[in-house]
Amino acid sequence: MATRTQAPSPQKADELAQAAFALFCSRGIDGVNLDQIAAAAGVTKGSLYWHYSSKKDVILAAADLYYTRWREEMAAATGPAVTMVDKLEAAIAYSVRSCLLNDANRIFSTEVIALSVYDSDLRASWANFQDEVDRFFLGLTHQAVGNGELLCEDVDRAVDLMIAAMEGIKQIALFRPQICAPQSEQRTCRRLMSLLGTPA
Repeated sequence: MATRTQAPSPQKADELAQAAFALFCSRGIDGVNLDQIAAAAGVTKGSLYWHYSSKKDVILAAADLYYTRWREEMAAATGPAVTMVDKLEAAIAYSVRSCLLNDANRIFSTEVIALSVYDSDLRASWANFQDEVDRFFLGLTHQAVGNGELLCEDVDRAVDLMIAAMEGIKQIALFRPQICAPQSEQRTCRRLMSLLGTPA
């Protein structure tokens, strides 16, 4: 164990989470141990334990990193759009690129969801993130409908279906990877957008 002579460094904790995320994406969460994470981050195992008390804590930190990146990159993707429909289309396009076409993100999130079946802490972590994603898309879609840019009879149901469709595509990609091939991007975006309504 590391000698506790100074407070844990938030920067080092982030570096460990980033190293863990990269390893989890390439080798699978079960295929990575704490020694490998420490080595990838260039620290001792004792230093890793200084910041995280268990592998589960590292997984949760990697998940938090995933959530933070989603917030930052989604804001950048939707920020330049002018109308609410434009923002919605940009949000779906970013989601398809990040959640479906990006192998690392798709693999990591699929594994976290699978582990969440048996782990209440991981389940609560992912559920909070999913609630944030739901609120984000509900907000954009309600505004688009309210502005008269989009026709949709039941926004809540439409958003539920769109997100469920995206998650379904992610799962099917395990067996049919071509569904998440780059050439499918525009068609997938159009189909997901169509679930939210019809342009006014």
